[in-house]
Amino acid sequence: MVEACVDVRAFFREQVTSALRSLEVTTARDTEQYLVELLAGFSVSDKVQDVSTPFVELLGHALEVEGAERMYRLRNLGDAALYVSGFLPDSYERRGVTHPYVVSMGARAYGEVSRSARWHSAAHRFLFEELADRFEAFARVLDEVREQTALCTDGEIFRLYERWCATRSPSLLRRLSRRGVAPRVTQPVPGPSDRGPQTN
Repeated sequence: MVEACVDVRAFFREQVTSALRSLEVTTARDTEQYLVELLAGFSVSDKVQDVSTPFVELLGHALEVEGAERMYRLRNLGDAALYVSGFLPDSYERRGVTHPYVVSMGARAYGEVSRSARWHSAAHRFLFEELADRFEAFARVLDEVREQTALCTDGEIFRLYERWCATRSPSLLRRLSRRGVAPRVTQPVPGPSDRGPQTN
């Protein structure tokens, strides 16, 4: 079991490093390692339970307690929100939430942890402060890892194309290009009033 965990961490370390480089996102080494540990944790532990629990419920559980236990639960909430943002973006509608809502919940949770100076060293405070302030950037990194590790099925590529159509995101366009898809922006056909005077 220990060897399996080491392999999982090594795998995600390679993927996270590649995603950061691909998206041109720079971050502290501790933050990069945190992303690796987060992905490894969700893949080999029961942390996935937090993903299936409504975020408002996780927040309620955190606010019911005090001290270190509250910080632990808030950290789990931040982790779950970041994982969902990066690895399960298609689950928003099913969960009845929106992307801004998930981002706000995750950033708020990490922010609360970063401000709990009594429970963490200065390095830990900086780590969670960065996770809070750059939540969306790190969600994109996890999303890139998901794209790198997903099977390139027609369905996956089509969902990627739909997301690009909705956002026109340059990073999504680059991913499509790497998969041999080159969308073209079509110009609307001019109506009669746009064609100018007609001659017979």
